[in-house]
Amino acid sequence: MKAALIDTGPLYSFFDSSDKHAQTVRNFLSRYKGRLITTIAIVTEVSYLLGDMKPAQLDFIEWIQKGAVEIMDVGVQDFAEIHKGMKKYADTPMDFADATLVFIANKLKILNIITLDDDFRVYRLSGNKRFIYLI
Repeated sequence: MKAALIDTGPLYSFFDSSDKHAQTVRNFLSRYKGRLITTIAIVTEVSYLLGDMKPAQLDFIEWIQKGAVEIMDVGVQDFAEIHKGMKKYADTPMDFADATLVFIANKLKILNIITLDDDFRVYRLSGNKRFIYLI
């Protein structure tokens, strides 16, 4: 089964029906049959952004609880590599959440990404590989 990393933007859009990308993301995710993978940093960002919409925030957490997305661990031992990426792309800039996705992409050798950000077009994975945008 194919796997894809999922970033903050699409997750937020999926749970905020008023977002301009909501329908596109919902259509895509309703057809997507692979594994969705993210990090706790992304979950934290989405939860924060949904903070003013408590029902949507609770739906998001319940969705995760039901196994709709896998959350990959990033431990203290991984921070050196994450920091290295953030320094390398400081001019983009690469924030911590994006850096955790790039770290997991390298660790799991996943090129597929579901994001609304152009930043991932700049980021390179091991072997100078590029992300493949699915949406």
